[in-house]
Amino acid sequence: MKKIICLLVCLMCGIAEAKPRYYPTTNKVYSYTTSNQTSSAQGVAEIMASKGYVGHFGGNSGYEGCGSGFSPQQAYNNCCYANSGMTTVDVGYSQGKDGRWYCCRRYR
Repeated sequence: MKKIICLLVCLMCGIAEAKPRYYPTTNKVYSYTTSNQTSSAQGVAEIMASKGYVGHFGGNSGYEGCGSGFSPQQAYNNCCYANSGMTTVDVGYSQGKDGRWYCCRRYR
């Protein structure tokens, strides 16, 4: 049940449209490829950025949280299960064409 609720919240976050804000203090710009690799959190973040929405794309047998925001830190904090107390074992970031940041966190 918790996974279904988290998925619905993540989908709603990806559907919500907001005017992107650009943070000039962000030094590193992440790009994405079209490799569609789901074996790592980075691959999932790149898929989300390329598609322009938050979602789960498989490739992980454990818990996975996905989120987006106007900065890498905000995307990280918006991931599902962010306050669960589980240990983050893999994390990936990618920036979409609209400037929005996407983050995927995998937990143990």
